Amino acid sequence: MVTVNPTWLYVATFLGATAFSLLLVPAVREYARSRRIHDNPGGHKSHSTPVPYLGGVAMVAAFSVAMVIGVMVRRAAQLDDDAVRITFGNLLQQGDGLVRELAVVLGVALTFSVMGLVDDLRGLSPWFRFIVGLCLAVSVVMFGISFESPLPTWADYAITVVWILGMTNAFNLLDNIDGLAAGTAAVAAGSFFFIAVLNDQQYSALLAIGLAGAMLGFLRSNFHPATIYMGDAGSLFIGFMMAYLGLKMRTTTTEVPQLFAPVVVLGVAVLDTTVVVVSRVRRGVSPFTGGQDHLSHRFLRLGLSVRRAVTALLVGSVALGVLAVGLSEASADVGYWILAAAVVSGGMATIVLTTKVARVEDEQADNITVLRRSIG
Repeated sequence: MVTVNPTWLYVATFLGATAFSLLLVPAVREYARSRRIHDNPGGHKSHSTPVPYLGGVAMVAAFSVAMVIGVMVRRAAQLDDDAVRITFGNLLQQGDGLVRELAVVLGVALTFSVMGLVDDLRGLSPWFRFIVGLCLAVSVVMFGISFESPLPTWADYAITVVWILGMTNAFNLLDNIDGLAAGTAAVAAGSFFFIAVLNDQQYSALLAIGLAGAMLGFLRSNFHPATIYMGDAGSLFIGFMMAYLGLKMRTTTTEVPQLFAPVVVLGVAVLDTTVVVVSRVRRGVSPFTGGQDHLSHRFLRLGLSVRRAVTALLVGSVALGVLAVGLSEASADVGYWILAAAVVSGGMATIVLTTKVARVEDEQADNITVLRRSIG
């Protein structure tokens, strides 16, 4: 008796997560409209009419259901005389470690999502969110999930905590324009899927392809003009899942460039966060406040429409994903060249997006009519 080839399960999980998301998002959207749970325009926000929240709830539910089913079937399905046999009793007998890790990961991700949902509905202090996020990141390390490198163990733990906090907040910041956060997450999850398949990490691949499906299903209603937003309930969830997949990606720790492959996969989110934080600190503005100083807003001020600005960033994500897949398998000599290509590309993009026209200060950006026309 042998384990079933996982290819069919990858396809089924992807299609299932996509279908669940496509079905749940419209239902949640109507509920949000009936309850008037809207993201209202005003301040630094770009939209001019109320847009329903809670899209993240549908997306999270679709992914979670698809993952629980997918992992259970993957663990229990076996091939016996050319017939697929599923014995769910094997799950707890043989898969204790897997079940525990899945429970911890989904538990932490859902806690991030619930915190984001409360923030969407009632508002939370940035410091409270930071403290809760820090506790969740530390709990992941205590469970045994951490970055692995030639550095001392304490340094790996510190990097893990910073990575988790950084990614969750990076996707929270990236959710600033129709379709960008969900599209970037879908592309990044696809990249992690290929890396996991190449390294025979079947469960990581299953999580990645399921997340990609849930994102694509949500993107159907979130691409410009968006009819629903994911809110913090969705952005914090996918940010943590991106951080987790990056930590689980198997690399050869002696090949130093490979350690940076997750950063390359998530390069658009990393660059956006870096540019925003530096811009706001330079202006004396809190990084936790909203603003129109993101990469997407800078593209708009350079004359691109919303769709083209988001598409340009997603194409950049695809390019970085391809580089990251190559980097994950490259020797050190080749890996440094791939890293150099990624850094140069990011540097060129930064130069273009920090020109005088693109970097109009946040308080001035709300009054730029060309931005309003582009979004309208």
